[in-house]
Amino acid sequence: MSELAALAWPVSRMPEAVASLARLAGMKPSHSTASMPAFQGSPDHEDFDRWLLHVGASQGIEVEPVEASGAEVEELLRGAGPALLRYREIDGPESGEPSLLLLLRSRARMAVLVDRELRIVEFPLEQVKASLCAEQERPVIADVDALLEQTNIAPRRRVKIKRLLIQERMAGQRVPGCWLLRIPTTASFWKQLAYQRLPDRLVAMLAIFGALFAMEIAGWSLIGRGALAGQLDAGWLLAWVLLLLGTVPLRLAGGWLQGTLSIAAAVLLKQRLLSGALKISMEEARRRGAGQWLSRVIESEALESMALSGGFAVLIASIELGLAAWVLAMGAGGAWHVVLLLGWLLITAVLAKRYYVRLRKWSQARLGLTHDLIERMVGHRTRMVQQAAEHRHEDEDHELDRYVTSSKDFDGAYVPLAAGVPRGWLVVGLLGLAPAFVSGAAETTGLAIALGGVLLAHRALSSVAVGLSSLLRAAVAAKEVAPLFAAASESDDSAGTLPAAAEPSPSSAESARVLVHARDLVYRQRPQSAPVIDGCHFTIHRKDRILLEGPSGGGKSTLASLLVGLRQPESGLLLLDGLDRHTWGDTWRRLSTAAPQFHENHVLSGTFAFNLLMGRRWPPEESDLEEADELCRELGLGELLDRMPSGLMQIVGETGWQLSHGERSRLFLARALLQRAELVVLDESFAALDPDTLDRCLRCALSRAPTLLVIAHP
Repeated sequence: MSELAALAWPVSRMPEAVASLARLAGMKPSHSTASMPAFQGSPDHEDFDRWLLHVGASQGIEVEPVEASGAEVEELLRGAGPALLRYREIDGPESGEPSLLLLLRSRARMAVLVDRELRIVEFPLEQVKASLCAEQERPVIADVDALLEQTNIAPRRRVKIKRLLIQERMAGQRVPGCWLLRIPTTASFWKQLAYQRLPDRLVAMLAIFGALFAMEIAGWSLIGRGALAGQLDAGWLLAWVLLLLGTVPLRLAGGWLQGTLSIAAAVLLKQRLLSGALKISMEEARRRGAGQWLSRVIESEALESMALSGGFAVLIASIELGLAAWVLAMGAGGAWHVVLLLGWLLITAVLAKRYYVRLRKWSQARLGLTHDLIERMVGHRTRMVQQAAEHRHEDEDHELDRYVTSSKDFDGAYVPLAAGVPRGWLVVGLLGLAPAFVSGAAETTGLAIALGGVLLAHRALSSVAVGLSSLLRAAVAAKEVAPLFAAASESDDSAGTLPAAAEPSPSSAESARVLVHARDLVYRQRPQSAPVIDGCHFTIHRKDRILLEGPSGGGKSTLASLLVGLRQPESGLLLLDGLDRHTWGDTWRRLSTAAPQFHENHVLSGTFAFNLLMGRRWPPEESDLEEADELCRELGLGELLDRMPSGLMQIVGETGWQLSHGERSRLFLARALLQRAELVVLDESFAALDPDTLDRCLRCALSRAPTLLVIAHP
């Protein structure tokens, strides 16, 4: 057994391994793994990912399976930790229990691994990579060796050529077997910041800037005292120059820390908002128009840039203000000067509040214009046909007048804050020196120190004014994106159940035939609205062929979305193969799929094959492409495939090959059938087809769908 094999953990100890690796990485797993059942099988088994996802979820840890091409594996390993890596013997067949390596982090050319005794061990990264790629590399190595045997290349050059040929052959192959561990997006944002050690880096940054400002004050104090005392010789100047030179590395270190903090915090914020966007309910997405969602995207950009830049500016300026207050207390103005500074800060706060109120009104007007513009662009053709030309722009004129008015008010509040605060302080600070100067009680040194404190406070207030305006802009943006931020913390059912629990154990032949059982289902579009579905109950057996008819608005499409897991019932019982939605998790959508109505289905900009197989797996295998081609020709799309230059690999969508209404309908139908789900729901899928094509597509659906529900108008 190799040294690397001795470090690998058996699959039977994966619950303990996940908890141990998460703990060593600082993730603080939440529960004990004593009662977690072991997985019986290989990491290559299709249920292993789901089982590992469940193990991580029980610990409050997110586990994400990833794969990379052969050319990207090394780069993946350098940034993967903490992660689980599938272990394969490099020079021989797999023996013994399947196992995985625990990668804590990577350092230079070394991988930091955790062995079975929880010891930290460094191992060459190249050997870890070779183990991960061993299964894919074995046939490639055999082919390359056979090729080199037929050549007359010198033995001393064969090693290098063999390595290059293997790299070239492996570049396009996908290498699975890596599972990343990270803090889930449902965790508190503070926990995510703490895991990335951002608070510690923030404290270090503030300490560096504090030392920087202290050295600046010390340097100018040194040169000032020497000049005022008439002792400005070479020694004083040398000491001053050394102090100034000492600020250079501090300024560079502070800038580097500020940059890394900004990038790390921006990444976390983007991940949080993206996770929240993916968890927004269908009803919420429909309730708000495209213009409002675009406004939120724009505001998310403002939140990221303004909050970080403004926050850092205010924090650093606060340190500078504290030092300025100390300098003013040491000067001729004394405590009175400090009181003036505090009073001016109070005035600054009042101006900032006034600015915030007008900023909100201006932002609402601006976002309203954005929303209305998008909606009018979408409905431009309808307006051109149905709305009289003389009334077409009345609403826009009113909105523009409102925007111009709010812009004037906003500018009127911004100028006093951005320009008036720092410049006004110069006047106030100098007036604070007037009593001591007029009375002649102050010494020259005291006046110089006080003047330096005034200038230092002026510089800090300039940063405060700019930083506050950015922070308040971010606060307004935060109100717009708050629903996305909050949605990210909502738990989901993606973990599902353990594969062992996923197998139904019917008590009779009848229960084994039941695929869907619903009783007393109730669903409302909104909490206060009348129920769209009220007290619905039914049973669908395997191999049933059902036609559901009803008037528009009767709840047919809503029922379809409940069956495929896109919506959750308000109350009642809905079981798929004997288990509810919470128990199945995302596996529900592998067992039940649908081709939604035309306005709810989309052709994405990409290849025809991607649009067909996106619900199955991507990238596809050769067998997937062959089945997709066969199904398309069965649905009457063979002529289309033959006409497109690249066939299944032809780019389609808004920026590619344009598909007709009927071709899109058959694409949606093929997409649903290729998922191989137990239940296929077709919602108005045949409405755009002529009778002959409809008959052909219906026969195809009847022959390929295990259980079929077709929704249509009477």
